[in-house]
Amino acid sequence: MTALGGRDSEKDLFGNPGRYQTKLSSKTAGLPCPACSTLIVKETFLGGSVYFCPTCQAL
Repeated sequence: MTALGGRDSEKDLFGNPGRYQTKLSSKTAGLPCPACSTLIVKETFLGGSVYFCPTCQAL
């Protein structure tokens, strides 16, 4: 993510957007995973939220 200048939803000090494309986020929670169609899950982790596919990204 750092090598690509950060997330696509953030900008650097010069106003340039990052090139790391976020695939799972609050916008995709509850929608089908692009790889397997299992619904994307939101979980709380270390005071923040994480979004993942329980099939492709088993804990």
